[in-house]
Amino acid sequence: MNLRIVFAAFLLSASGLCPAADNRAQENPHLALYGNYRVADDHLLGIDRFITDDGQDTLLISDYSSGVVRRLFPTSGTEFVMGPGFNTATPAELTVRFVKDERGTVTGMTLRRANGTHSLAGRVPLETEDIFFEQADAKLAGTLLTPTTKGPHPAIILLHGSGPLTRHKFGPYPHFFTSLGFAVLIYDKRGSGASTGVRMDASTGTVMKSSFYPDDLAKDALAAMRFLQQREDIDSQRIGFWGSSEGGMLATYVASRSKDVAFAINSSGFMEPLWETLHWQVGAILRAAGASDVDIEKEQAFVDLWMRVARTGEGWEEFRRREQEMIESDGSWIFQTRGPFTSLDQLRWDWDHVLTFDPLPALAKVTCPVLGVFGELDTATPAQRTAENMRRVLTRAGHKDFTIKIFPKAGHSLSELPSKSRMAPGVFATLRSWLLEHGKR
Repeated sequence: MNLRIVFAAFLLSASGLCPAADNRAQENPHLALYGNYRVADDHLLGIDRFITDDGQDTLLISDYSSGVVRRLFPTSGTEFVMGPGFNTATPAELTVRFVKDERGTVTGMTLRRANGTHSLAGRVPLETEDIFFEQADAKLAGTLLTPTTKGPHPAIILLHGSGPLTRHKFGPYPHFFTSLGFAVLIYDKRGSGASTGVRMDASTGTVMKSSFYPDDLAKDALAAMRFLQQREDIDSQRIGFWGSSEGGMLATYVASRSKDVAFAINSSGFMEPLWETLHWQVGAILRAAGASDVDIEKEQAFVDLWMRVARTGEGWEEFRRREQEMIESDGSWIFQTRGPFTSLDQLRWDWDHVLTFDPLPALAKVTCPVLGVFGELDTATPAQRTAENMRRVLTRAGHKDFTIKIFPKAGHSLSELPSKSRMAPGVFATLRSWLLEHGKR
């Protein structure tokens, strides 16, 4: 099999956006459309901004009852269609027309289904504010979404997976959480979008900073919490974190460093030494892509060599030779984008400062309520052993309030595979019930 894969660890589906692509999308004609829309008392839809990998500024429509999450494709300035798949427009299953009042304010949307039935969804009021806060070398830019009901409000801070991700890479989650009555803070990751600072995460090459992963990211998250604690419209005792992938790990890591964190939700975040998850990913990703056992063994052998040289400092020349052979080979190869490494010193630094990070000691110190949600078919995070690690560590620590759940047929983003056109059954319902019990009390 001829399979060539460039592999970056812990990227969410549809991530990897470059900051320049997001900057090109700042002129945004759809700004007035984002928010929640009520079909019935127990049925809400969300419209979120989503920037694709190639920089397209798109709309997502999310049905919090059915779990459908798909792109909307414009047919006019106020009319859009939703197709049968996440990224397909035809045949149209739903036509959405946004309704405006005489002042041009969006007040709702009409929904016309393929079978001819219609319904109306009224706009749910929401305050949107661009904000920024600072932490060390970074000025972090973001958006705060706040209910218009009387506060102070409980709040949730969203944490990214790895990569240069902006506030518009959280899919359906920002407005899903606002639909539950939470204020939601989303921000551009350091070194991404409108945020400054040097980014060091599970996807970057060696930056040779004196700091250790993921300390900068955790300090940024805590700075976001301090920013919210200073606001009169936010309940400083009810601020928690949700994160996906690397951000899921970070949610509990941050909670271990501050007793002010009210709750932590880990969605598909690794829970073992980073190098162990990287090692596991090789076989999982290649098997899902249809690689042969021979190809998988070849790639695994290279990763074994890479990690052995990083750990011991021995075999650098062999590593460079094997790396070049795999790049030039006509067969399959998988190259770890933790590099490329130009020296043994870089490789060793990466092992000491990034790859050996283990989130489990921090997890044992968490005292706030914890929710862990994972996908059975995840190829970036080993769901079963991650869930087992969380249960074991929290149980031994005497933690009394944690919930761990693995969703069948779900991938890394908890969308249902193979279609990816909806969240796996129960994802929104689980988050809703858990948050209403733990996040608002």
